Amino acid sequence: MAVMLRVNNIEVVYNEVILVLKGMSLAVPEGKIVTLLGANGAGKTTTLKAISGLLKSENRKFDRRGPYP
Repeated sequence: MAVMLRVNNIEVVYNEVILVLKGMSLAVPEGKIVTLLGANGAGKTTTLKAISGLLKSENRKFDRRGPYP
């Protein structure tokens, strides 16, 4: 099955000191619904902000397919 979004090994560092997300990878297949589940403070919002570009991420490697930029 084709992959609509692939994220490989991203890391987010706050204030250039605090590593809050390390080695996050995921793949979203075309036509499927994917959710992020986890406890408070697990990094769900940080992950989505990094993917959307609202947060600077280190080792940012994304592969996006679709009718969007």
